[in-house]
Amino acid sequence: MDITSILIAIIGALAGGGLVSLLTIRETRKSMKIDNKAKEDDRWSKLADELQDQNETLNERIDKKDARIIELEDRNATLREQLDKSRSKCIAAELIKCVKLECTDRVPKIGTKYLDVDQIVKQSEE
Repeated sequence: MDITSILIAIIGALAGGGLVSLLTIRETRKSMKIDNKAKEDDRWSKLADELQDQNETLNERIDKKDARIIELEDRNATLREQLDKSRSKCIAAELIKCVKLECTDRVPKIGTKYLDVDQIVKQSEE
């Protein structure tokens, strides 16, 4: 092989496709970077969607728990009111209870006016 055939082979390779590939390397790199950025953006958007779904699920759970707390607080308040009323009636009954068993003399004496338990509770509240 002489030098001219080597030069012809190099020029032929460059002219046939080598030159084109050398010129398109920059564009190929740019397109690869763009593709990588697009893939990365897709991954981030998927992650953002997953986090949004988790956020919605957690908000629903919190709303359910808040509703349950409010329900239990209302029930607690109702039960406290019932307990207060029953305690008041119990205290009123203790006030009019006779301390002597099977006697004609009542201690404490109520007098001629007999009070109902509800009336005693009303008097004690005033």
